[in-house]
Amino acid sequence: MPTSEAEFCLSRSESTAQFLRHWSHPIMTHTDRDLLFGVIALQNDLIDTRQFVDAFTLWALHKIGSLADLLIERGWLDPMDRNHIEYLVERHIKKHWILAESPVPADPSMHTAPNVAKAQTHQLRKGATPGDPLVRVSPISAPLRDDGRLRLLGVLSTGGIGQVWKALDQVFDRTVALKELKPELATNPQHQERFVREAQITGQLEHPGIVPVYDFHAGDGATRCYYTMRFVKGRTLTEVIREYHRERLAGGTGRFLPLLQNFISICQTIAYAHSRNVIHRDLKGDNIIVGDFGEVIVLDWGLAKRLDDNPAGSASEPDRSETMAYLEPKPDSVTSPSATVQGDRLGTPAYMAPEQATGQIQLIDARTDVYGLAAILYEILVGEPPFWGTSILDTVHKVIHEPPVPPRERVGEVPVELEKLCLRGLAKDRNDRPGSAAELALRVQFWIAERAERKRTEQERERFFNLSMDLLAILDLEGRLTQTNPAWGTILGWSAEQLHGHEVRDFIHPDDRHRMTMALERLLASESATDVELQCVTRGGSYRWIHWNATLIRGESALYVVGRDVSERKQAEQMFRDLLESAPDAMVVVNSAGCVVLVNTQMERLFGYTREEVLGQPIEVYVPRAYRADHVAKVQAYIANPSFRPMGIGRELTGQHKDGHAFPVEISLSPVRTEQGLLISCAIRGK
Repeated sequence: MPTSEAEFCLSRSESTAQFLRHWSHPIMTHTDRDLLFGVIALQNDLIDTRQFVDAFTLWALHKIGSLADLLIERGWLDPMDRNHIEYLVERHIKKHWILAESPVPADPSMHTAPNVAKAQTHQLRKGATPGDPLVRVSPISAPLRDDGRLRLLGVLSTGGIGQVWKALDQVFDRTVALKELKPELATNPQHQERFVREAQITGQLEHPGIVPVYDFHAGDGATRCYYTMRFVKGRTLTEVIREYHRERLAGGTGRFLPLLQNFISICQTIAYAHSRNVIHRDLKGDNIIVGDFGEVIVLDWGLAKRLDDNPAGSASEPDRSETMAYLEPKPDSVTSPSATVQGDRLGTPAYMAPEQATGQIQLIDARTDVYGLAAILYEILVGEPPFWGTSILDTVHKVIHEPPVPPRERVGEVPVELEKLCLRGLAKDRNDRPGSAAELALRVQFWIAERAERKRTEQERERFFNLSMDLLAILDLEGRLTQTNPAWGTILGWSAEQLHGHEVRDFIHPDDRHRMTMALERLLASESATDVELQCVTRGGSYRWIHWNATLIRGESALYVVGRDVSERKQAEQMFRDLLESAPDAMVVVNSAGCVVLVNTQMERLFGYTREEVLGQPIEVYVPRAYRADHVAKVQAYIANPSFRPMGIGRELTGQHKDGHAFPVEISLSPVRTEQGLLISCAIRGK
């Protein structure tokens, strides 16, 4: 298809009725009907040439609805005119056409009748002169082989140099797909060579993801050139993707993983082709069939190329496919015929790699197919190809010069890992893409396996959540609660609905929020775990002490927190502090590591240190420097075998004030067993 609408010129001197007289009951397909609608609208000046070309280009790529729907949606056709055009279309169909899905008559006359050939796609040509027919039609088709084995049932599709029929193999009584070289191209040696090469490549690629070729007939001028293949019943991947996104928008997500499994199968099929030195060059959802019984078949190897082919040694020209944008060679071009001509842009624009779009044939290799696969993955994630314009040229410009919109900006729930993989595959520089189709498949498989493992972990976590007596929660990296367990209701009175989506700081005492923020920052700064005790508000407005432990969940961008109610311990500690404060002697409490955990006011007065200066410090802070080294061993020996020691047992002990002076003291020691372990309560009296 030419790349500029300026190359199109429509002759309007012939009416629709005149050009239809070229056909003696041609076979009608849905595509023909849409084209006929557009032609009649154009002939009646209801749309202009550019609108016709752009509308047909958009419709041919996506096949959503009808051409009439698209013209009205774009505002190019008045809805009031639609019924009038539909009336004219129906009149012409009844008078001139046969429906495509109707079986073609099996009598011998059908082999030479013009109604066997599907009308060639409308050729809108530059430089058409008045009197030229608006539509070129196929000449009379040559017959099939005379063995009577195959009976044509109807046209399935038409494109580039071939058209595909649904046919009946009367020997095996099975339905097959028959692809034939278009009759009007059958005498062209270059097209014949390309068609034969397409059949050979398809037939040589033996893989479950590639349709097998049954038979080939070269044609001899009197009979058609065609080959037969397995007929695959199913839907195109594009149709499956659209259905998934319709369901997604309605709230369903069940088809996402099956779509990814389909994508993996496609990647593996292309990886196999690459192992045989064959690249596809036209990968898109419309060229992939998802069968009714789980088959995933990559079709249309018409643009396929062997990487080890010698272009200079071939005598064929590029296939001017309807799914190709290309630069038309000049009539006086001296370029020798070759398999692919430098400057041609082969492929479908919306899925085309930049090296294809710029015609850099020497850069096209397996990574070009990797780009096409990434474009398919983009469509799976988003529902549309990565690039879409108002015309072919607009689309090609975006492919070459603009980055794709990140999938998560279009569909928020797209997994981050798949977005990164997709965008890497769509890199403008082929060296920045994954190295192979197999790597793409492996990475998507790995993501699915990781997701399954995460799902299993989540299910186990859910069971544990429901059974645990502790407070359990999952936080996102912003500190919002995404999952909580029933203990939140039991201990604090909050339901899951009241908690979900709120920041955890909303449930922390204002005096403790800074400590909570600091603990989270330490965790995110690469600490494996952290713990902190905070006052948490209950639904009734009171507060309970919760001891929190938090860890990062690797690979989930989330935090796992466990909270235990320590309110009773904190109350006991407070009572203990009150008792310490009420004691007449200086009091200090040391843990099993020999560090200070509590002091009273009398202790501050006796030694001159404030609480803040000594909490967490070794008890030796109160011991003269000359004795500190020996004192550490004595503390550990006592902790290993603790016992009550009263004051006044005759030991001469010395303490050291903050200002450095030493003074004699008496000490009593009392070991206390707590939930936190052994604590030593020391009463100190100065002499």
